[in-house]
Amino acid sequence: MQRQPIKFSKKQRGVALITALAIVSLASLAAVAMAHHMQLSIRRTTNILTTDQGFLYTLGSEAWSRGMLIRDLQDNELKTYDGLDEDWAQELPPTPVEGGEVQALTTDLQARFNLNNLYLQNESTAEEKQQFALQLALFKRLLALLELDESIAQATADWLDQDVNLQFPDGAEDNEYLNTEQPYRTGNSPMGNPSEIRLVKGVSAEAYETLAPYITALPESTPININTASPQLLQALVNTLDEQAAEQLKDEREENPFKNKKSFVDRLKDLLDENKVKSQDIDPLISVTSRFYQLETTVSMEFISQQLHSLLYKGDKDVVTLSRSIGTF
Repeated sequence: MQRQPIKFSKKQRGVALITALAIVSLASLAAVAMAHHMQLSIRRTTNILTTDQGFLYTLGSEAWSRGMLIRDLQDNELKTYDGLDEDWAQELPPTPVEGGEVQALTTDLQARFNLNNLYLQNESTAEEKQQFALQLALFKRLLALLELDESIAQATADWLDQDVNLQFPDGAEDNEYLNTEQPYRTGNSPMGNPSEIRLVKGVSAEAYETLAPYITALPESTPININTASPQLLQALVNTLDEQAAEQLKDEREENPFKNKKSFVDRLKDLLDENKVKSQDIDPLISVTSRFYQLETTVSMEFISQQLHSLLYKGDKDVVTLSRSIGTF
C-alpha cells in the first residue's frame, strides 16, 4: 500500500518556523556570550601576565639599585662618605625593555628629616632628652622655613610618645582627636610611613604636600647626611644660615663632598660668625654617611603602569630590602 505524505497546515508551518527561529536566536546568543566571555578571559589573562612581567621588571630594577649600593659599600674601604657624586645616585633614564620601558631613581632617605627622631620613650636618659630637644628645634626651624605652623612639631612629638600627657603649649593627645568627626587615637609609637603625619593636628593636605619632600619615617633614629640634604635642611640645621649660603654649600659639595662632620662645621665657621656656629648642637644632628635609601621604579607597559617603592638598608656587609610598596607611597 502506498503511503500518503503528511500534510501540514499553514498554522503548523508557522509554529515550526517560529520554533526554528527561536532555536537559532538562542544559539546565537549563546555563541555571542561565549565569545564575549572568551574575550574577557583573554584580556584578563593578558593583564595578569603583563602585570607580572612589569613587577618582575621592578624587582630587576631593585636588584640593579642594590648592586650599586653594594659596590658603594665595598668602596667604603677607600672613602668615608656618601654623596650625590656616586653611581647609586644616578637616575636610570627610561630604558626600553620587552613590552615597555623602565625608569628608576635611588634617593638617600637620610637627606630628609626622620619624623621618628621625635620618638621619646617614657624612661629616657638625660642624653636622649637632650637629643630630642635638638631634633624638635630642628623640625620647628624646617617648618618655619617652609612657612608652615611650627606647632606641628610638638603635636608630632605628642603623637609619637608613649604617654597620653599633653606637651605644653602645642601638644595634642587622644582628647584632641577623639572629638573629631571621625574619632581616632594617637599612634603612641614610631610612624611606619611619613604620610601618617596627615593624622597629626594642624597638618592639612596642603601642608603635607609642602612638607612631604623633606620628611621620612625610618625604623631607627638617623642623622641628616649633609652631602645629600636639600638647602632647606641645611638652613634648618643652622638657624643663622641664609638661603644664599645654603645654596653655596650645596654647590661646593658637588665638587668636593664633605669627608667628615668637622669639615662641614669648619666651613660653616668660614661662612658665618664663628660665635654663631654651635658645633655641640650641630654635631649630633649630622652625618656624612647613610644607611637608608629609597628606590622608586616606574614601569610603563602597553596596558599598565606600575610604580614600586623599595626601602633599602645598607648594612656593614650587605644591602637588604626592608619593605616594598606598590603605588604612590
